[in-house]
Amino acid sequence: MKRFLVFICLAVTFVFMSCGGGSKQENHGFAGSFTDEFENKFVLNEDYTGTILFAGNEKKEQITWSDGDDHKRPFATIKWNGDPAYYYLRDGALYRQETDMNEGRAAIKITYDE
Repeated sequence: MKRFLVFICLAVTFVFMSCGGGSKQENHGFAGSFTDEFENKFVLNEDYTGTILFAGNEKKEQITWSDGDDHKRPFATIKWNGDPAYYYLRDGALYRQETDMNEGRAAIKITYDE
């Protein structure tokens, strides 16, 4: 019986360690590389940093992004050039305005890189 309890404790510990215990690693799949319909190229890193390479520009612009303090928000905001909500990313589309995102209009199509 004692061995069984030790085994259960070790198994539970292993599960929590491998999951990260719900840490900020959860990002609803926002991290990754994608291109929008205007040929702007985005990279969102899992550490909430990234870059934008605007079409026709040779310089990658540094960005940060967020999916909320608890990392459970269904959308991400992309901060660039001091604007904390330069883009909104939700359900595989970019938006320039939060109201457009909430109402499902004026979506900018994106294609994730493989």
